[in-house]
Amino acid sequence: MPDLTYHDMCAADRVPLTTLASDWSVVRQLGGWAWPMDPEQVAKYCKPFAGNGFCWTIRHKGDWAGRIGVTDASLGYTLPRSVHGRGIATQAARHAMGHFFATTDSDLLRATTWIDNAASHRVLVKCGFTHWQTCFEHAKARGYPVRSRQYRLTRTQWHALRA
Repeated sequence: MPDLTYHDMCAADRVPLTTLASDWSVVRQLGGWAWPMDPEQVAKYCKPFAGNGFCWTIRHKGDWAGRIGVTDASLGYTLPRSVHGRGIATQAARHAMGHFFATTDSDLLRATTWIDNAASHRVLVKCGFTHWQTCFEHAKARGYPVRSRQYRLTRTQWHALRA
């Protein structure tokens, strides 16, 4: 398993997050991120999350490896291409899922991927999510509606996976 640590997003995340937000192949898979990169949006994310949930920096062996969070009972993550395929997203997602179910009373966690994001689909399935709906949603970076897969995981399913 990758050696991962997590901390609240902060000002020190601005440079790596700006680099990530400048990579079209990553940003095209995100629903609410602007293209071209919006420096104000990046700055907004480089501080502790103040809403319903959490958003963390992921570090792999001390190096910046992306961000993950659960906001309004929806799991989301963004990792640079340099760390894709190493199991980091799966391990970080499982950690975030555990934190979510341990710190909330919510019985349902959701996630969404674009239909053309096979890697994220595999991560969510490995983590125990089930696909329950396909629909069209507006992709801000792409500028048009894209088919998305909606997933969900219940608290009962989470506990069964851990047993």
